[in-house]
Amino acid sequence: MTNYYDVDDILAEEELVPAVFQKTANGVGIFDCCDDTNKVGAGTEVEMPFWLACDLYVKQAVKIKVPSCFDTKERPRDRHRDEPIRKRDRTKDEIGADAAHVDLRGRCPYFYEFGCKIARL
Repeated sequence: MTNYYDVDDILAEEELVPAVFQKTANGVGIFDCCDDTNKVGAGTEVEMPFWLACDLYVKQAVKIKVPSCFDTKERPRDRHRDEPIRKRDRTKDEIGADAAHVDLRGRCPYFYEFGCKIARL
């Protein structure tokens, strides 16, 4: 996945992503600081570099969640209507409002490169 000679590509894959372990994994206790054993149980959510999460995702060991730089938030329930709460994409809303004033570099230095990589999953 990474272009070996492209420093920007390597740094884009260093971004941390939240991942939930689907299986218990031994020997990876470094990811779960609150556990003294050297294992991570199924259902544990941890942050890890994208390059590692991607390999574990291919092996069906983790499920990757949406990274915080592409954050979603929940819309408050409308009091006048009985609407279910829907997820809205904060980044999409901000770009739609005024794309010229959205600081994507502030969210992630490699926003587009990282977005292209994570979209493949």
